[in-house]
Amino acid sequence: MDIQMLENIGKSSSKIFFSYNLKTKRFDYLNQAIQKIWGGSYEGFLANPDTLLTLIHPDDMPVLLKHYELLLRGQSCHLEFRLQIPDSYDKTIQLDAFPVLDEQQQVVSVTGIVEDITLREQYLAYLVEFTRKKNTALEIVAHDLRGPLAIVQSIAEALEKDHQEQVYDELSNYTRFIKQACESCVNIIKDVLSEEHLKSHKISADLDRVDIVDKIRQVIEPYAASSSISQTFELKGPTKAFALADEVKFDQIINNLIANSIKFTPPTGKITITVQDEPSRLLIMFHDNGVGIPEEDIPFIFDRFTKASRVGLSGEKSVGIGLSIVKSLVEIQGGQIWVESFKNDGTTFFMSYLKQ
Repeated sequence: MDIQMLENIGKSSSKIFFSYNLKTKRFDYLNQAIQKIWGGSYEGFLANPDTLLTLIHPDDMPVLLKHYELLLRGQSCHLEFRLQIPDSYDKTIQLDAFPVLDEQQQVVSVTGIVEDITLREQYLAYLVEFTRKKNTALEIVAHDLRGPLAIVQSIAEALEKDHQEQVYDELSNYTRFIKQACESCVNIIKDVLSEEHLKSHKISADLDRVDIVDKIRQVIEPYAASSSISQTFELKGPTKAFALADEVKFDQIINNLIANSIKFTPPTGKITITVQDEPSRLLIMFHDNGVGIPEEDIPFIFDRFTKASRVGLSGEKSVGIGLSIVKSLVEIQGGQIWVESFKNDGTTFFMSYLKQ
């Protein structure tokens, strides 16, 4: 490219335009935009072009050198690399460079354009993260509403049967369970569609002092009373125990773990939830005496769309996201979760929450 043409374009551009002479190892042309993007002295870069390399991220240098070799062989190049700016944030730089040949078809100089694309890359990363969050929100709604709605359906069927038989002793309990299940569904929807959730690209937790024992009792009560669920439930531990938690998300966690246990525990089985008071944290142990998890699947059990996904004992299909949702919800509340299981010998999920 003609140097005069570069000067005409480069003098008012925010992009760097350059022509680097391979023989003199100096710039035949370099516009002032280098100061804004690279920082430092324009005159210094003209006098010593190698100083430009000192800010390039060490991990990106091998790629840059590889493309430089291609330029020397007469090939153009397009690449992105990072600058490490002292006392500032890293920048993402896009380079388009072209070899200039003499009459003997030898590369004598390299001409190119350099652009700071940091903001563009940050925005693209934001869009990717926001899309991921939207997909996660839809997965949570689709997955976590199934449990409470199944309870409503089961109780509605029991109501219909009792009405036909004119048995009304349990009517008050039935309506209470329906109300609780519906409130759970509404709370999940409100949480996912909350203004804070929609504005932020990260899933947040509304942490508060929650009576964990009472919350677990509220969640398991409708399952235990449902005529379509044969497994028995037991809650062990103190009558009250408070932890720092998000009430709606904790509700989702317990519903997910119950649904998971029901899938892999025979009708005569038992699901036991134990709350253990420790010095600084509450330990919640969620145990069933079902078929357990094969040892080779345990490392993948919390993966999204996990390959450890299995069909339930009654043929229930598995999407493979339930336990990954549980892990995410536990961790954003500052909790921890892990599992112990042996094939044909039951499963225990452990959750640890900060006491309050």
